[in-house]
Amino acid sequence: MKSIYTIFTIALLFTITTPIHSFQRVRQIKTPMSSLAHSFEPVLSTKDKYHLDAAELLAACWKFSAVLRKIGQSTLAIDFESNIRKAEALYNSLAPSNKKRRQSLASLLRLEQESGIHGPNAQLQDYSAACGFLWIRRYLEFHVDMYSAILASRDPKEAALDAYRKQIEPFHGWALRKVFTTKLSASMPSRDKLLAALGNFKSQEFGEEEEQIILNDLGDLVSIWRPIVVRWRSTYKELDLEDTRRA
Repeated sequence: MKSIYTIFTIALLFTITTPIHSFQRVRQIKTPMSSLAHSFEPVLSTKDKYHLDAAELLAACWKFSAVLRKIGQSTLAIDFESNIRKAEALYNSLAPSNKKRRQSLASLLRLEQESGIHGPNAQLQDYSAACGFLWIRRYLEFHVDMYSAILASRDPKEAALDAYRKQIEPFHGWALRKVFTTKLSASMPSRDKLLAALGNFKSQEFGEEEEQIILNDLGDLVSIWRPIVVRWRSTYKELDLEDTRRA
Protein backbone atom coordinates (compact mmCIF):
# COMPACT_ATOMS: atom_id res chain seq x y z
CA MET A 1 0.00 0.00 0.00
CA LYS A 2 2.87 2.35 0.89
CA SER A 3 4.59 1.71 -2.45
CA ILE A 4 1.38 2.45 -4.36
CA TYR A 5 1.04 5.74 -2.45
CA THR A 6 4.65 6.63 -3.25
CA ILE A 7 4.19 5.91 -6.96
CA PHE A 8 0.97 7.96 -7.01
CA THR A 9 2.68 10.88 -5.29
CA ILE A 10 5.61 10.86 -7.74
CA ALA A 11 3.25 10.66 -10.71
CA LEU A 12 1.18 13.56 -9.35
CA LEU A 13 4.25 15.71 -8.81
CA PHE A 14 5.44 14.97 -12.35
CA THR A 15 2.05 15.95 -13.78
CA ILE A 16 1.99 19.21 -11.84
CA THR A 17 5.58 20.32 -12.38
CA THR A 18 6.06 19.50 -16.06
CA PRO A 19 3.81 22.31 -17.41
CA ILE A 20 5.37 24.74 -14.92
CA HIS A 21 8.91 23.93 -16.08
CA SER A 22 7.79 24.20 -19.70
CA PHE A 23 6.19 27.57 -19.07
CA GLN A 24 9.24 28.84 -17.19
CA ARG A 25 11.47 27.82 -20.11
CA VAL A 26 9.38 29.86 -22.54
CA ARG A 27 8.92 32.79 -20.14
CA GLN A 28 12.68 33.20 -19.85
CA ILE A 29 12.87 33.99 -23.57
CA LYS A 30 13.31 37.71 -24.23
CA THR A 31 11.35 38.57 -27.36
CA PRO A 32 12.06 41.56 -29.63
CA MET A 33 8.77 43.07 -28.43
CA SER A 34 9.83 42.94 -24.78
CA SER A 35 13.18 44.52 -25.75
CA LEU A 36 11.34 47.28 -27.63
CA ALA A 37 9.05 47.93 -24.69
CA HIS A 38 12.14 48.25 -22.50
CA SER A 39 13.70 50.69 -25.01
CA PHE A 40 10.64 52.94 -25.24
CA GLU A 41 9.84 52.90 -21.52
CA PRO A 42 12.26 55.74 -20.55
CA VAL A 43 11.02 58.02 -23.36
CA LEU A 44 8.12 59.35 -21.29
CA SER A 45 9.46 60.95 -18.12
CA THR A 46 8.18 59.58 -14.82
CA LYS A 47 8.81 62.96 -13.20
CA ASP A 48 7.24 65.15 -15.88
CA LYS A 49 4.39 63.67 -17.94
CA TYR A 50 4.87 66.42 -20.54
CA HIS A 51 8.51 65.50 -21.21
CA LEU A 52 9.51 63.16 -24.04
CA ASP A 53 13.24 62.42 -23.90
CA ALA A 54 14.67 63.07 -27.38
CA ALA A 55 17.78 60.87 -27.05
CA GLU A 56 15.83 57.90 -25.68
CA LEU A 57 13.18 58.34 -28.37
CA LEU A 58 15.64 58.36 -31.26
CA ALA A 59 17.55 55.35 -29.92
CA ALA A 60 14.32 53.37 -29.45
CA CYS A 61 13.15 54.26 -32.97
CA TRP A 62 16.33 52.82 -34.50
CA LYS A 63 15.68 49.57 -32.64
CA PHE A 64 12.11 49.53 -33.90
CA SER A 65 13.32 50.04 -37.47
CA ALA A 66 15.48 46.92 -37.15
CA VAL A 67 12.39 44.97 -36.10
CA LEU A 68 10.44 46.29 -39.11
CA ARG A 69 13.11 44.94 -41.43
CA LYS A 70 13.20 41.62 -39.62
CA ILE A 71 9.46 41.02 -40.10
CA GLY A 72 9.54 41.99 -43.79
CA GLN A 73 8.21 45.56 -43.61
CA SER A 74 11.20 46.98 -45.48
CA THR A 75 9.19 49.67 -47.31
CA LEU A 76 8.03 51.10 -43.98
CA ALA A 77 11.51 50.73 -42.51
CA ILE A 78 13.17 52.72 -45.31
CA ASP A 79 10.80 55.66 -44.91
CA PHE A 80 10.92 55.39 -41.12
CA GLU A 81 14.73 55.57 -41.13
CA SER A 82 14.81 58.59 -43.46
CA ASN A 83 12.64 60.44 -40.94
CA ILE A 84 14.81 59.38 -38.00
CA ARG A 85 17.79 60.91 -39.83
CA LYS A 86 15.93 64.20 -40.28
CA ALA A 87 15.24 64.32 -36.56
CA GLU A 88 18.78 63.27 -35.65
CA ALA A 89 20.32 65.99 -37.81
CA LEU A 90 18.96 68.70 -35.52
CA TYR A 91 19.74 66.77 -32.34
CA ASN A 92 23.34 66.10 -33.40
CA SER A 93 23.87 69.70 -34.50
CA LEU A 94 23.58 70.83 -30.89
CA ALA A 95 26.57 70.47 -28.59
CA PRO A 96 26.16 68.11 -25.63
CA SER A 97 26.78 71.13 -23.42
CA ASN A 98 23.52 72.57 -24.75
CA LYS A 99 21.68 69.87 -22.84
CA LYS A 100 18.58 71.89 -22.04
CA ARG A 101 17.75 72.68 -25.68
CA ARG A 102 18.20 69.14 -26.96
CA GLN A 103 16.90 67.22 -23.97
CA SER A 104 13.22 66.97 -24.89
CA LEU A 105 11.16 66.67 -28.04
CA ALA A 106 9.37 69.92 -27.25
CA SER A 107 12.58 71.91 -26.71
CA LEU A 108 14.06 70.62 -29.98
CA LEU A 109 10.94 71.47 -31.95
CA ARG A 110 10.72 74.91 -30.36
CA LEU A 111 14.37 75.65 -31.15
CA GLU A 112 13.89 74.75 -34.80
CA GLN A 113 10.64 76.70 -34.97
CA GLU A 114 12.32 79.81 -33.58
CA SER A 115 14.85 79.69 -36.42
CA GLY A 116 12.03 80.60 -38.85
CA ILE A 117 12.55 77.51 -40.98
CA HIS A 118 8.85 76.67 -41.40
CA GLY A 119 6.17 78.32 -43.48
CA PRO A 120 2.86 79.74 -42.21
CA ASN A 121 -0.01 77.51 -41.07
CA ALA A 122 2.19 74.59 -39.99
CA GLN A 123 3.83 74.14 -43.39
CA LEU A 124 6.92 72.22 -42.34
CA GLN A 125 10.11 72.06 -44.37
CA ASP A 126 10.45 68.51 -45.70
CA TYR A 127 14.04 68.16 -44.44
CA SER A 128 13.26 69.53 -40.97
CA ALA A 129 13.36 67.64 -37.69
CA ALA A 130 9.72 68.60 -37.12
CA CYS A 131 8.74 66.84 -40.34
CA GLY A 132 10.82 63.80 -39.41
CA PHE A 133 9.34 63.53 -35.92
CA LEU A 134 5.84 64.02 -37.35
CA TRP A 135 6.14 61.03 -39.67
CA ILE A 136 7.84 58.90 -37.03
CA ARG A 137 4.83 59.50 -34.80
CA ARG A 138 2.40 58.63 -37.55
CA TYR A 139 4.14 55.32 -38.17
CA LEU A 140 4.08 54.53 -34.45
CA GLU A 141 0.36 55.37 -34.35
CA PHE A 142 -0.11 53.04 -37.31
CA HIS A 143 1.58 50.22 -35.39
CA VAL A 144 -0.35 50.95 -32.20
CA ASP A 145 -3.59 50.49 -34.16
CA MET A 146 -2.35 47.44 -36.08
CA TYR A 147 -0.97 45.63 -33.04
CA SER A 148 -4.08 46.47 -31.01
CA ALA A 149 -6.23 44.89 -33.72
CA ILE A 150 -3.99 41.80 -33.80
CA LEU A 151 -4.30 41.53 -30.02
CA ALA A 152 -8.07 41.53 -30.60
CA SER A 153 -7.61 38.52 -32.96
CA ARG A 154 -7.93 40.44 -36.23
CA ASP A 155 -6.26 39.12 -39.38
CA PRO A 156 -2.85 40.88 -39.76
CA LYS A 157 -3.47 42.03 -43.33
CA GLU A 158 -6.86 43.53 -42.45
CA ALA A 159 -5.38 45.07 -39.30
CA ALA A 160 -2.51 46.63 -41.26
CA LEU A 161 -4.73 48.03 -44.03
CA ASP A 162 -7.26 49.48 -41.56
CA ALA A 163 -4.46 51.09 -39.53
CA TYR A 164 -2.91 52.49 -42.70
CA ARG A 165 -6.23 53.98 -43.85
CA LYS A 166 -6.70 55.70 -40.50
CA GLN A 167 -3.21 56.90 -39.61
CA ILE A 168 -1.20 57.27 -42.83
CA GLU A 169 -3.39 57.31 -45.94
CA PRO A 170 -4.94 60.77 -45.29
CA PHE A 171 -1.44 62.24 -45.65
CA HIS A 172 -0.33 60.26 -48.71
CA GLY A 173 -0.86 61.24 -52.31
CA TRP A 174 -2.23 58.78 -54.87
CA ALA A 175 1.15 57.28 -55.79
CA LEU A 176 2.21 56.58 -52.21
CA ARG A 177 -1.20 55.16 -51.37
CA LYS A 178 -0.86 52.70 -54.22
CA VAL A 179 2.65 51.65 -53.16
CA PHE A 180 1.83 51.18 -49.50
CA THR A 181 -1.50 49.37 -49.91
CA THR A 182 0.08 47.02 -52.45
CA LYS A 183 3.09 46.32 -50.22
CA LEU A 184 0.99 45.79 -47.11
CA SER A 185 -1.43 43.48 -48.93
CA ALA A 186 1.41 41.39 -50.34
CA SER A 187 3.82 41.34 -47.41
CA MET A 188 1.68 40.71 -44.34
CA PRO A 189 2.04 37.07 -43.25
CA SER A 190 -0.54 34.91 -41.51
CA ARG A 191 -1.25 35.56 -37.83
CA ASP A 192 0.88 32.62 -36.60
CA LYS A 193 3.82 33.51 -38.84
CA LEU A 194 3.70 37.19 -37.85
CA LEU A 195 3.54 36.44 -34.13
CA ALA A 196 6.36 33.91 -34.46
CA ALA A 197 8.48 36.53 -36.28
CA LEU A 198 7.68 39.21 -33.70
CA GLY A 199 8.73 36.82 -30.96
CA ASN A 200 11.77 35.56 -32.86
CA PHE A 201 10.44 32.00 -32.62
CA LYS A 202 11.00 29.33 -35.25
CA SER A 203 7.73 28.34 -36.93
CA GLN A 204 8.11 24.69 -35.94
CA GLU A 205 8.60 25.70 -32.30
CA PHE A 206 5.67 28.15 -32.16
CA GLY A 207 2.80 26.86 -30.02
CA GLU A 208 0.19 28.11 -27.56
CA GLU A 209 2.71 29.00 -24.87
CA GLU A 210 4.91 30.96 -27.28
CA GLU A 211 1.83 32.73 -28.66
CA GLN A 212 0.78 33.82 -25.18
CA ILE A 213 4.27 35.12 -24.45
CA ILE A 214 4.42 37.29 -27.57
CA LEU A 215 0.84 38.54 -27.11
CA ASN A 216 1.68 39.62 -23.56
CA ASP A 217 4.84 41.38 -24.74
CA LEU A 218 2.98 43.02 -27.62
CA GLY A 219 0.33 44.25 -25.20
CA ASP A 220 3.03 45.72 -22.95
CA LEU A 221 4.61 47.53 -25.91
CA VAL A 222 1.29 49.02 -27.03
CA SER A 223 0.53 50.18 -23.48
CA ILE A 224 3.90 51.99 -23.39
CA TRP A 225 3.45 53.50 -26.85
CA ARG A 226 -0.04 54.94 -26.27
CA PRO A 227 0.81 57.69 -23.74
CA ILE A 228 3.95 58.54 -25.73
CA VAL A 229 2.08 59.23 -28.99
CA VAL A 230 -0.70 61.05 -27.12
CA ARG A 231 1.86 63.41 -25.55
CA TRP A 232 3.67 63.67 -28.90
CA ARG A 233 0.48 64.73 -30.67
CA SER A 234 -0.29 67.27 -27.93
CA THR A 235 3.17 68.80 -28.32
CA TYR A 236 2.61 69.32 -32.06
CA LYS A 237 -0.79 70.86 -31.42
CA GLU A 238 0.59 73.22 -28.79
CA LEU A 239 3.39 74.36 -31.12
CA ASP A 240 1.12 74.49 -34.18
CA LEU A 241 3.31 72.04 -36.12
CA GLU A 242 0.70 69.51 -37.27
CA ASP A 243 1.25 69.67 -41.04
CA THR A 244 -1.71 67.90 -42.68
CA ARG A 245 -0.62 68.33 -46.30
CA ARG A 246 -0.26 65.18 -48.41
CA ALA A 247 3.18 63.83 -49.24
